[in-house]
Amino acid sequence: MDEKKAKVKNQFRFFFIILITFFAFVYFSGKTGYYESHLQKNTLLTKEAILRFEKDVAEGNPVDIKDYIKADIPDYRNMYSKLGNNVSEGINTVLTDGVSKLIGFLKALFT
Repeated sequence: MDEKKAKVKNQFRFFFIILITFFAFVYFSGKTGYYESHLQKNTLLTKEAILRFEKDVAEGNPVDIKDYIKADIPDYRNMYSKLGNNVSEGINTVLTDGVSKLIGFLKALFT
């Protein structure tokens, strides 16, 4: 029985140490200003885009929002996600068409 209590106590201690470590990382990253500097970097890029937009409007150049906002959307697709998507679409097609054909068959059978 004492071994079980010791095991639970060690697991709790390990979990508590991990929790304290994560808290310390988050706390010190907040205190050092890492997150704020990351946000400021994105804001500065936006301010530069606003200044370019205002300059183009003042000069009478044609403006397009795509020229000022650069949103890089990463592509996370790979062979396995494409395979999963194809399997899902196949199941959807089989179920949709199969159910509609089954309903049509039952209508023809009972009418």
